[in-house]
Amino acid sequence: MKRTRLVRAMGISLIAGSMAFGLSAQAAQGLYSADELMDADVYDSNGEEIGEVEDILMSDDMSVHSLVIKTGDVLGLGGRDVVAERGSFTVRLEQDDKDDDEFDDQDYEVHMASTKDEVKSLPEYDESWWNQTRQGLRQAWENTKETSRSAWEDTKQATSSAWHNVKEGAEKMSDRAEDAVDN
Repeated sequence: MKRTRLVRAMGISLIAGSMAFGLSAQAAQGLYSADELMDADVYDSNGEEIGEVEDILMSDDMSVHSLVIKTGDVLGLGGRDVVAERGSFTVRLEQDDKDDDEFDDQDYEVHMASTKDEVKSLPEYDESWWNQTRQGLRQAWENTKETSRSAWEDTKQATSSAWHNVKEGAEKMSDRAEDAVDN
């Protein structure tokens, strides 16, 4: 009976510890309006305005994959649409003199990690880019599924082995304790 309690206590500790680790890994996220982000001014790494947000591209999980940025136009004519992938830009609330933070009056700025010249070298947003990126994401998803399946099998096997070792160790400790009490 003591052995069973000890094994249960160890199992509960392992489970509680893994749950605490999983919860602490989640970070708070901001909340942004896609409607307000459309047409937001885009600035390069030097703070120079280089364009505006033309479109927001989402991945299957509905997270932002990329922004399409209209650059180099003059009075709304010309220019080119380039794709800035997530991680190459940050979105910030526009800094102005008024102290309004009302949810329906948010203006955003997009700040690139790149200079104006580096932004010019970003891929152009066209059908070729779309098809190539879509195929790449599909392949990445297939690879992720296979890797996850393999990792799950490895985790199940390692967990089973660890549980077996803990159980054996607890039984040995219990046997030693009983021997010590009997002597």
